[in-house]
Amino acid sequence: MSGSDNKSHRPYAVNDILDALQSGSTERVAEVYRLVHPGDIELAFERLNEAERMAILESLPVDVFAEWSDYLTPSELETYFLKIGDRDRKELLDSLSDDELVDFLQEIEDKDRQRYIELLPEEKRQVSEELLQYPEESAGGRMTTMFASVFEGITVKEALDQLKEISEEAELLSRIFVLNPSGQLVGRIRLRDLAFAKWETPISDITSRDQLTINALADQEEAAQMISRYDLLALPVVDENLRLLGVITHDDAIEILEEESTEDIERQSGIGGDGGDLAYMQTPILVHFRRRFGWVVALAFLGLLSGIVLLKHEDVFKNFYVLALYLPMVVAAGGNTGSQSATMVIRAMALGQLGPSQFLQVIGTELRIGALIGIALGICVATQVRFLVPSDVFGGVDLLSTAMVVGLALAAQIFTSTLIGASLPILARMAKLDPAVVASPAITTLVDVSGSVIYFTLAQIILSQP
Repeated sequence: MSGSDNKSHRPYAVNDILDALQSGSTERVAEVYRLVHPGDIELAFERLNEAERMAILESLPVDVFAEWSDYLTPSELETYFLKIGDRDRKELLDSLSDDELVDFLQEIEDKDRQRYIELLPEEKRQVSEELLQYPEESAGGRMTTMFASVFEGITVKEALDQLKEISEEAELLSRIFVLNPSGQLVGRIRLRDLAFAKWETPISDITSRDQLTINALADQEEAAQMISRYDLLALPVVDENLRLLGVITHDDAIEILEEESTEDIERQSGIGGDGGDLAYMQTPILVHFRRRFGWVVALAFLGLLSGIVLLKHEDVFKNFYVLALYLPMVVAAGGNTGSQSATMVIRAMALGQLGPSQFLQVIGTELRIGALIGIALGICVATQVRFLVPSDVFGGVDLLSTAMVVGLALAAQIFTSTLIGASLPILARMAKLDPAVVASPAITTLVDVSGSVIYFTLAQIILSQP
C-alpha cells in the first residue's frame, strides 16, 4: 500500500477508531491517519453500515483517502470518485497498486472503465490494459507487475545498481527473479544473497533454479494453494512460453483463500449468487434475500417428500405412536453425519488431497466410518428403548421390537447418509461442477427423506404391519 509502510503504526482499539472517525473532527481523523494502520481501519469499517461508511469516506481529503484506498472495496472507490474532479481522480488512480487498480477497473461498468483508464499515466495504462485481458479469478487477474527482476548475464554489483532504481516501486524485494534475454524465468535469488556476495560474482552463480511457476490463465485458488504448499513469499506468473508476467504475493494468497473459503461456506449453507466485495453490514437486505431465498424454496418443496412418506405410513404411526418419539432423532442423526461426510470430502478436495480417481477409495473409507458410527449409536439407542423406557408408558407396546426398529433404522440411516454425503461432492467434481454447490441443506433434506423411508419400512417389516 502506498506510503503506509513507511509510517510508524501502533495497535488501536476498533471502538476508538470508530469514535474518532464518527466524531466529525478533522483533528481526530488526522490523528487516525497518522497513527493507525489502514488494516485496522478496514476492520473498523466492516462494523459500520453502508451509509456510515460513505459519510466518513466522503469527508476525507484526497491525500488521506489515497493512503487508505488499497483497503477499500471497488464500490466504495467508485462512490468516492463520483464526488471528485478528474485531477483528484488521477492522483487516486495513480496511488493504487496495479493489482488493486485492476480489481477496481474490473468491477465498474464498461462505460466508466475506459474513462478512468484514460486518466492513468501512460505506463500504468499499458499495465492495466494488459492485466484486464485476464479473467478476474485467474492468476493473471490477481498478479502484480511490481516485482524485482534482473538478467542472468550480469554481476552482483550491476544487479544491485539496477535494484536501486526500482526499490521504491517493487512490492517485494526479498525475492528477485532472474530472467534470460527473452524474458523467460531462469530462477530466483534472495536479497541477502546479493548483500553478502562479492560484487564481481556472476548472478548465475547464486541463482536458485527452481521452476515453481503458474500459468496466467490458471485459477487463482490453485496459485494460493501453491504459495501455501511451498511456503513462498511470491509465486511467479508466466505465459505459455515461460516469460515472467508478474507475481502473486503471500498477502494476495491469504486474500484469495479467504474469498474462496467464504464462497465454499456460503454454498454449503445454501446461499447462492455472488456476495460481491461488501462485508456483512454493508450488504443490502434485498441482496441477502435474493441469495438465500431460491435454495430455501427449492428445499422446502423437496421436504414435502418426507410428509408424503409419513402420510403413506399413517397406520404404523397410529398403532405404534412410540415411533414418533424417535423419528426426529433418526432423521437428525442422518443429516448430521451426511453433512460431516460432505464437509470432510469437500475440504480434502479443496486442499488438493483428493481427486475423482479416488472415488471408490473415499466411498469405502466413509462407508466404514458410517458403519462404525451407525452400529455404535444404534446399539446405544436400542438399549435405551429396551431397558430404560417403562413398558406401560406407551400402552404396553413390544419394546424389544421397537428397540430393533429404532436401532436398525438409526444404523441404516447413518450408513446411507454417510454414503450420500461422501458421494455427491465427488460426483459434482466429476461432472465439472463445484462440489460446494452440493450444500449441507440439500444433503440434509435428502437424508430426511431417506431416513423416513428407512424408518417406516423397517417398522412395517418388524412390527408386521400390512
